[in-house]
Amino acid sequence: MRAAYGKYQDDGLAVLSVSVQESEQAVVNFIGKYDLAYPFLLDRNGSTAAQYRIYTTPTTYFIGPDGRIISVLPGVVREQWVDNNMAEVRG
Repeated sequence: MRAAYGKYQDDGLAVLSVSVQESEQAVVNFIGKYDLAYPFLLDRNGSTAAQYRIYTTPTTYFIGPDGRIISVLPGVVREQWVDNNMAEVRG
């Protein structure tokens, strides 16, 4: 995700990470370990994940500029998946 963010940030790609039932320190450590520059939110008790029926982490939502969910990917994100979604957004 870090590579995709770097590649498409100037094209309007925004990344927002939500950590589910992780401590704040664990998230800080993860951000530091991987030198991540996008925002992280904490779903401390898992209620947001439950509301969106997220059963696997990571689960990534690709949302277009109009707010429409273009794609959902449970599991690890690959660069090609981001590339394909960016191509769809660009038309």
